[in-house]
Amino acid sequence: MIGILDWELSTIGHPLMDVIFTTSPFWNAHARTGAGGTVDPQTSPYLAENRPTSGMPDMDNLLDRYTQIVGFDPRTDGDGKDWEVAKIFNLLRGGTISHGIQARTISGQASSDFSHIYFENTRKSLDMAKEMVRTRKEAAADKARL
Repeated sequence: MIGILDWELSTIGHPLMDVIFTTSPFWNAHARTGAGGTVDPQTSPYLAENRPTSGMPDMDNLLDRYTQIVGFDPRTDGDGKDWEVAKIFNLLRGGTISHGIQARTISGQASSDFSHIYFENTRKSLDMAKEMVRTRKEAAADKARL
């Protein structure tokens, strides 16, 4: 065997999806806890106050380096709309995946002892995506239109 590819978690398409997924623990609080909630949210290396001691860089430092390498800044490309829409997409994608895990848990086909954590993550992801859409809609409505 040369390798294994998990199609469920592969991103085939815009590289922005990989960047959003990689940076999600910086902007998505429930992505910081690790598998099965094994990381205490207060000691997560992604929290700004814990970064100096954990060695975790800032998200902006990572994205600055990414921008240097690829030649565009995903935070400002498309006036920043692409970045925000990609975050929403990531949350919907994650919520959908965790819903599938939740369904397997309910049917007794879970492959993990901590699959129950996805019950909570499904709702959190979808609620956060809904709130981000609502915020974007309100911001768009505040702009004057001709």
